[in-house]
Amino acid sequence: MTAVVSKALAWLVRVGLARTVEAALARIDQRAELLGDRDRIRAETTTELARQAVAEARIMADFNRAKLSFPRFWIFAGLFVGPLALWWSAVIIDSVFGFAWSVADLPTPQMQQWAGDMIRWLFYVGSGVGAIKAFGR
Repeated sequence: MTAVVSKALAWLVRVGLARTVEAALARIDQRAELLGDRDRIRAETTTELARQAVAEARIMADFNRAKLSFPRFWIFAGLFVGPLALWWSAVIIDSVFGFAWSVADLPTPQMQQWAGDMIRWLFYVGSGVGAIKAFGR
């Protein structure tokens, strides 16, 4: 349960709701003062783990912000995402228009997994960049 709470709070920080997270942690601390020793220790442990997850999320957000502003990063990422985009486009165009291209599938399950990971990463990074721009650095 504690791990789920920590992950949820870290996600909220990543999307720009750090003040809301801090308010929630303060509320948990206030509630812990009213509980018995065992429950108080559990609540304090939960808030401390959550604070550590929030700190880690902030560090990673700073790292990602620096990484995404570095042009060579995008060149390197493009070396992998570009060919995948061409292949994906060929599959879709061939499927929709019924060309006789016979676009080959990716040869191994590992490559299929990597392709899925790259697509998820691309949308995750795009969402992150959009959130950073929307909330202002």
